[in-house]
Amino acid sequence: MAKKNQNPSSESLALSLLGVSKRYGTVQALQDVSLECRPGEIHAVVGENGSGKSTLLGIASGFVEPDEGTVHIMGKPLETDSPARARELGLGMAYQEISQVAMMTVAENLYLSAAKKYRPTYWKLKDWAIQILARFELDDLFAEAPVWSLALAERQLLEVAKALLSDPKVLLLDEPTTAMGPAEVEWLHRTIKEHAQRGVAVVYVSHRLPEVLDVADRLTVLRDGKSQGTYDARKVSESELVELMIGRPLESAFPPRIEISEETEVVLSVADLHGEFFGPVTFEARKGEIIGVAGVEGNGQGDLFWTLSGTIPPKGGIVQVDEKHVNLTSPTGALRSGIMLLAGDRKRDALFLVLGVTNNASVQVLNKFSRAGWLVPSLERKSVAKMAEQLKLRTPSLEQPVSFLSGGNQQKVVMARPFLLETVRVILADEPTQGVDVASRFDIYEALHTKAKQGAAVIVKSSDPIELSSLCNRVFVISRGQIVHDIPQEHLSERTIIEAMVGGAKLGNVEEQFTVHERED
Repeated sequence: MAKKNQNPSSESLALSLLGVSKRYGTVQALQDVSLECRPGEIHAVVGENGSGKSTLLGIASGFVEPDEGTVHIMGKPLETDSPARARELGLGMAYQEISQVAMMTVAENLYLSAAKKYRPTYWKLKDWAIQILARFELDDLFAEAPVWSLALAERQLLEVAKALLSDPKVLLLDEPTTAMGPAEVEWLHRTIKEHAQRGVAVVYVSHRLPEVLDVADRLTVLRDGKSQGTYDARKVSESELVELMIGRPLESAFPPRIEISEETEVVLSVADLHGEFFGPVTFEARKGEIIGVAGVEGNGQGDLFWTLSGTIPPKGGIVQVDEKHVNLTSPTGALRSGIMLLAGDRKRDALFLVLGVTNNASVQVLNKFSRAGWLVPSLERKSVAKMAEQLKLRTPSLEQPVSFLSGGNQQKVVMARPFLLETVRVILADEPTQGVDVASRFDIYEALHTKAKQGAAVIVKSSDPIELSSLCNRVFVISRGQIVHDIPQEHLSERTIIEAMVGGAKLGNVEEQFTVHERED
C-alpha cells in the first residue's frame, strides 16, 4: 500500500482544502483534514457513515463554513460559505439527496441548473434539452417527462448531467451510484473519465469500494473525522481500505455460517408458487439458514419477495411456515404467519421519514406494547432502546426523525423490527446493505446472523455477489422468474454467482459444472 505525500502549491491544484476542521455542538465532524485534487485527476474520498465525507464536500462546495482551514478552487480562495461563489470559480456538484424539482420536466430541471450564458430562449427549451441529453448519451430520458416519473437511477443520471452542464473545472460527486445498476455505473465512469481527460478534477465519494478502485487515481480515507492518509488507488487493495476505514480487518466482516443439514427443521416451504412475473418456484428454507437470491435485475426476484410478503397476491402455489398454510392475500396475513419483509427502498417502502426512531422501529409490533388496547410508551421506548444498543444505532435521540439519520442507521431502524417481534420465522431482506457504509454493513450482517441463530430462516436478495458468497449457506440464481441455479455453500464464490447469473439457462447438474470450473482453475 503506497501512500503519496506530494504537496503541490494551491496554484497548481484544481481543488485544495488545507487543515479543515468543523464542529457541530459536541460532535467533531472534521479535524485538520486536507485534500488536494489536481486537474485531470479522479480523487476518491471513502469512509464509513459519520466519518466526515459529506461535511468535507459541503465545505468544498461552499454550503458549509469551516471553523478552521482554507479552500481554494482553481487557485483562488473560497473566502465565504457561498455555493454561488464556488460555482463562479468553476465547481459543479451532483448531490446525494437529489436536487431536482419533481413536478418540473427533465428539460426544465436542466434549464434551472445551467448558467445564464448556457440557457436557451424558453421556446427553444425542448430542442436544447434533447441536444444536451444526446451530448451525455442520455437519449433514453424523455425531455418533457416530469422528473417524478423517472426511476431513481435515471434521476441520478440526470443529477450528474446537471452538474456537468456548465463545464465545471472541478466536479464533486456525492454517492452518485447508490441506485445505479451496472450499465448506469459504466456510463458514469466512462463520462467522468472523459471529462478528466479534458482536465476536469473529479472528487468521487462512494461506499462501493470496487467501483472506487476501478475509477480513481488516488483516494483519501476518513475515519471519525480524521484523515487516514491519501493513497495511490492502483497500489491499495479493498481489504486494506476497509481496515483503514473501520480500524479492523476485512476477515472479521462476516459472521461464521450456521451448519445446516438435511435433518435441520424446515421453516419455510414453497411449492409451485407463481405470480405475474415469476414462477413456478419451489424451495425450502431451514431453521438458521441464510439463503441468497441473485440474478440480473428485472428477472422476478423483487416480485417473488413482494408475493412472499403478501404485498402482491400470488396467482397460484402453496406457502407454509412451520407446516401451516400462509395467507398471502395481504401483508398482515404474511406477518401473522411469521414472514417479515425488510424492503429494499427503505425511504419509500419501509420508513416514515418524519417520525422518530421509536415510532419507526415499533410500527409493526404495537400490540406488544399495548395493554387493554392502550399503548404504553415506556414499554415501547425501553424495548427500542435495547434494540438500538444491540444494533449499534447511532442517533442523538430515539425521537430523532429518521430522515436525519445516515443510510446505515436508517437500515438499522428497519432491522430492529424482527428483533422486536419474536414470532418472526422468515426474514425477507431486500438489498439490506444498499447505500450503507462498511461498518454498518458488518453490523447488519451480524444482526441477520443473530436472527438465524435464534431459529429464523433468512432470505437475502442482493446485487453484491461478494456479500452473498460470504454470508449465505446457499444462493439461488433467478432468471426469467425461475430458480435456474441452487449453488451450495462449498461452491459459493463471487465467480460462480456471476457465471450463473450471466449463464441464465437452467443446468442439469449445477454442482458438477462448478466442480469442473474449479478443476480448470
